Amino acid sequence: MKTSSPLLLALLTLCACGYREEGTRLHLGLDFRPAKEVRAEGTTREFLNDRGDRIRLHRARVTLSAVEIFACQKSTAWKWLRALSPIGTAEAHSEGSPRKLGTPYVMGLGPADGEALALGTLRPPPDSYCRVHLLFAPADADAEGLGEHPDMEGKTLVLEGERIPAEGGPAVPFHVETSDIINTEVTLGGLTLSPESLEASRTLHLAYDRWLDGVDSVAAGSSATEQILRNLAGSVTVQP
Repeated sequence: MKTSSPLLLALLTLCACGYREEGTRLHLGLDFRPAKEVRAEGTTREFLNDRGDRIRLHRARVTLSAVEIFACQKSTAWKWLRALSPIGTAEAHSEGSPRKLGTPYVMGLGPADGEALALGTLRPPPDSYCRVHLLFAPADADAEGLGEHPDMEGKTLVLEGERIPAEGGPAVPFHVETSDIINTEVTLGGLTLSPESLEASRTLHLAYDRWLDGVDSVAAGSSATEQILRNLAGSVTVQP
C-alpha cells in the first residue's frame, strides 16, 4: 500500500523523536521572587500584605517535594499517529521518571531574591508541555538543603517574624510551622522539546510576600496555617 507523503513524514518525525529522546533536557530552577515592593536587609524581608499590615519576615523556609511536567492535550489525529509509531513514547516509561523530579528541596531566605537554586534536569520525551505540577510536603532526611536548614526535617513550611497592624500598635511576633501537604499546578507557557530544540530552562518563582495575605492573625492556628498554605500554592509562577 502506498503511504501518502504527509503521513510518511509524520511517522518519520515520530520515529526520530523516539530515537533522540535521550538528548532532551529541561533544566529546572527555584527562587524567591516577591510580587510587590520588598525591603531586604540580610535575611529579613519587610513588606505590606493585602490588608496593609507591615510584615517583617525573619525566617521563611519551604520544602518543594516534587515537580512533574505534563504534555499538552493532542488532537484525535495526533493521538492516532502516535499509536502507529513503532517507537516507545512517554507512556512506555516508568511513572514520572523522565518528567518528574522527586527529590525534596528546602529553600530559605538566605539567597538574594531572584537567585535561583538548581533543582535538577528532566529528560522528557520530545513533546509540547503545558502544565507543571508541584507538591509541597515535609522534608525527609535526604532532602537537598536540609544541611543548611536542619530544623526543616518533617516540615513543609516555617514562617517567623513580626506583624505591625495597619491600624497601628506594637509589633506582634509570630511563628508558624506546618507539616501539611499542598499541591498546585501552573502553566508552562508553551514549552516544546523536539529534535530541533532539545534543551530548555524554566524557573519556578515563589512570591513569599503573598503568603500572609488574607490572614487576620498570624499565629500557629489551623485556620491561619491553611490560608498560608493556599497562598503558597497560589504564589507560584514559571518563567524561562
